[in-house]
Amino acid sequence: MIQLGISDISKNPSLIDKVDDLVEILNKKTKEVKGVFIPSELLPNFDAIFKEIEYKKFIQRNHSILKESNEDESLLDGLDDNY
Repeated sequence: MIQLGISDISKNPSLIDKVDDLVEILNKKTKEVKGVFIPSELLPNFDAIFKEIEYKKFIQRNHSILKESNEDESLLDGLDDNY
């Protein structure tokens, strides 16, 4: 895996076009990894992983909505008595 700094990419964006390997994008000052670049030809290999990540992020973002809707079942009280 190749490591590129954010400043390297901002100074020379064509670096991304030349890369055919996975790249860790990091902040060289703090040594913190900010992201990973995946060449487009490798995307099919990661499709299932991306769908799982998107689903988990969806649950995290909407956790309070999902929790509230499950707890407030009093709205449905009495509606099914007639049926």
